[in-house]
Amino acid sequence: MNHHVDLVSNIEKSGPIFAQENISKQFLEIMKGIARTSFTCVFILDIENEKINFLSENPFLHAGLNSNEIEELGYNYYRKYIRKEDLGVFKAVNTSGFKFFECLTVEEKKTYTITFDFHIKNCNHCDLLVNHALTPVEFDENGNIIKLVCAVSYSHNRTAGNICVSSALSDTDWKYNILTGKWSGEPKIILKGREMDIIRLCLQGLNIEEIADRLCVSPNTVKFHRSKLFEKIGVNNISEAISYVKSHKLI
Repeated sequence: MNHHVDLVSNIEKSGPIFAQENISKQFLEIMKGIARTSFTCVFILDIENEKINFLSENPFLHAGLNSNEIEELGYNYYRKYIRKEDLGVFKAVNTSGFKFFECLTVEEKKTYTITFDFHIKNCNHCDLLVNHALTPVEFDENGNIIKLVCAVSYSHNRTAGNICVSSALSDTDWKYNILTGKWSGEPKIILKGREMDIIRLCLQGLNIEEIADRLCVSPNTVKFHRSKLFEKIGVNNISEAISYVKSHKLI
């Protein structure tokens, strides 16, 4: 037997596996880099094995736990730290939420994100409302989702739920009603030029008078456009508006 040939054959067979492992490691390093540049927490959710494969450090968003503790808990983290009243949200996402994706092709699935809110029990006994945004990234041979990238951030909403599926390539956002168990489509919100100007200047820390001066309009005009913006996206103040616009990628 030619052992050299067998050795070369074995290396060639395992080559793609090693290559895939290297790609996975590079992918994780890229994700860690992205996580370091944002206050958003990022991780990979392995729904096939109920594991959390990578988690960027942000204990404020995760009940005071560090990434190693959460990775060790896996899905049990949710079972243990989600407020009992909000477990229905998590269950709805895992059933009706993923069923929404079943009618899409694999390429279409990659463009959609499902977002939802629930309370995490915090170490100081003050439950924190967080937003999860899940995007499919890996599929099995049948096109079923097995891994997702999840971004966790502070929610701009005031109550749990708010399950929504959206895509940058679609003009419709789909919202799920937990009480009726039904999806309803809503036209995607599009900001007008003046509304975008006001948000951008607010992000720079300018007040109403300074925004008016920059846009060469009166303060009352700024207040008018700002109130219309609040009404359009369903918020009560500029802080909520900024959070909404950023989380929904409207600017």
